[in-house]
Amino acid sequence: MSEKINRDKLNKANALINMHLCNFISDKFLKDPKNRNGVEISQNSYAQLVGLSSSTLTKIKSSTGYDIPFSTLYNICRHEKYSIKTLFKEFEEKYGINIPE
Repeated sequence: MSEKINRDKLNKANALINMHLCNFISDKFLKDPKNRNGVEISQNSYAQLVGLSSSTLTKIKSSTGYDIPFSTLYNICRHEKYSIKTLFKEFEEKYGINIPE
């Protein structure tokens, strides 16, 4: 029984981290998507540049977030010329290291 409780607790914690991470990415890159020249573009155009579907970007922008794959993070960071290390450093500075607690 306690194994199920622990699994449920971990699932809740993971969902919270994913929600915060998606909100962070949305605020940083997706609210006003831009091309490589810094010109604001549509979500559909941004999705094509990044190599993702527009529906994936919509999921990230959702207030509840979603279970974002690392490859999706990488595609966005590659387009933005932003290191994964910097992204996670800024995320940790904003949210701390013990988000679910």
